[in-house]
Amino acid sequence: MNNTDTFHILALDGGGTRGMYTAQLLAKIEEALGTRIKTHFDLIAGTSTGAIIAGAAVSDIPMANIVELFETETPYIFRKRWYRIPLFSSKYPNTQLSQIIAKHIPATPLGEIATPLMITSSEITRSEVHIFRSNYGSHDSEIAPTSKEVCLRDAILASCAAPTFFAPKSVDNLLLADGCLWANNPSTIAATEALSVFKKEPRKIRMLSIGTGHSTNMYQQRRGWGFITGWGGAKLTSYVMTLQAQASAHIAKLLLKGNYLRINPEIARWEIDNLTQLDTLKSLAERDFERHATEIRTFISKASQ
Repeated sequence: MNNTDTFHILALDGGGTRGMYTAQLLAKIEEALGTRIKTHFDLIAGTSTGAIIAGAAVSDIPMANIVELFETETPYIFRKRWYRIPLFSSKYPNTQLSQIIAKHIPATPLGEIATPLMITSSEITRSEVHIFRSNYGSHDSEIAPTSKEVCLRDAILASCAAPTFFAPKSVDNLLLADGCLWANNPSTIAATEALSVFKKEPRKIRMLSIGTGHSTNMYQQRRGWGFITGWGGAKLTSYVMTLQAQASAHIAKLLLKGNYLRINPEIARWEIDNLTQLDTLKSLAERDFERHATEIRTFISKASQ
């Protein structure tokens, strides 16, 4: 937490393996500043793969370790079932993801996490949004506060349960799926939390928002627009996630004006389980850090007003 009137927020998009970009960018920031990411922010929000990174950040885990996680563990997470009927089972078993989260993220109850943390998910039984929060005064929020006994690992697993890729996660008698369904870019909800719960004025808020890539070749004109032939099945989910991320970024920028820094590279269309572009994503993150290094330093500096 910083000691100025400025309230600093870190918002991290979902995107599966494309989270490599986010982890590498944050690792470069930690390397340059010589301090952990969480020391520079008063609130950290994450969705799906962004929830993994956010959970690691509040747990004081070096971002370089999370880069290594993406490099070494994603082939295991996204290892397909030996036998699967697509209409009746998820693409990947939850056990592999659960094992990796347990290996790298501590089993800390949300109530014992000091850094304000928001993790998004979707309650699919009642068609409601759901936000996990760490131990800060969220009782004034319109959304019910999280049980402080919920484990950080379970919150992350719920946020990562992308429809068709993973089965929903049961937490606290709720059936939860990926937060990407409504908040793939958690910028807007984080800004709203700062305004409503932390009672901050827009001019006192600064937000660094990191995306996982904006596809520049999602669709092209064609004759047939069936679910598979035109809309591309799973591609439609990626498209909706991208639109939500853009909408959230636009709203946050309108709310915060010059106090919103969005870093999100243009990429080809890579699905959230793509394993062939990890090195490319690392290179993009290193390139963008060099481009934005001065701006990032100024933007998240404790001395900034």
